[in-house]
Amino acid sequence: MVEISDLGIRYARAVAVHRIIVPLGVELGPEGSLLRVEGDEAHHAVRVKRLEVGDAVELLDGRGGRARALIKSIAKHGKHGWSVELAIAKIAREDRARVMVEVYAAAAKGERLEEMVDALSQLGADLFHPLLTERSIVDPREGKLERLRRTALESMKQCGRAWPLEIGEPVKLAEVMSRASSPRVLLCAADATGGEIPKIGDSIERVLLLVGPEGGWSPAELNLFGSSSAALVRCAGNTLRVETAAVAVTTLVVDRLAAGRRR
Repeated sequence: MVEISDLGIRYARAVAVHRIIVPLGVELGPEGSLLRVEGDEAHHAVRVKRLEVGDAVELLDGRGGRARALIKSIAKHGKHGWSVELAIAKIAREDRARVMVEVYAAAAKGERLEEMVDALSQLGADLFHPLLTERSIVDPREGKLERLRRTALESMKQCGRAWPLEIGEPVKLAEVMSRASSPRVLLCAADATGGEIPKIGDSIERVLLLVGPEGGWSPAELNLFGSSSAALVRCAGNTLRVETAAVAVTTLVVDRLAAGRRR
């Protein structure tokens, strides 16, 4: 049930609230002000979701801001263009997570990589980099990375997170390990090697999850890990696809962090 009364307008309807991502650089607010949204977001709201004047929506700016708003007017521009004018009723700000969860995983083939990014976003991971290892098969180029960024934004709108999953450039394993001195580093192979997830101390601000390819870590990479403080963890008793391993270890870590906050 949705109710917005801050502007002297009361509207209730037993449907899920539709979310709209406002354009980059657009400020949410102040409360009581009007905001116009055009382009793909307006088209999706009007033509796909069939929203109408009086419907309530949630606005996300991708920088921690979210606002409840009411559709004041809808206008058509040309053959396919639409604009939606929104009255902002209530604004809230969310800080980034205290512990950042960063996933460095070997890239899966085709749509499997986009599905992995979507799942990582829903789970609450903060950063994803395709990881280049000796046995990696896929090295995503800029076109693929741009599609992953769009996937992350679409997932942000679907699951309602205030900050999107950031998509970084492909990075070599040695480079990640060279700058991983302060955060907690957990290594996950697609096979069944490793142990349980160790304790994540209260002083840790970043957890790096390194997920190897389905061919496993090479002997040289295992030697590199052996000279570090990284912990090799097991996601399951079976050999997993890389995207399954990435989602599994992220789920375990996010749950561990949530349990720590509840204590």
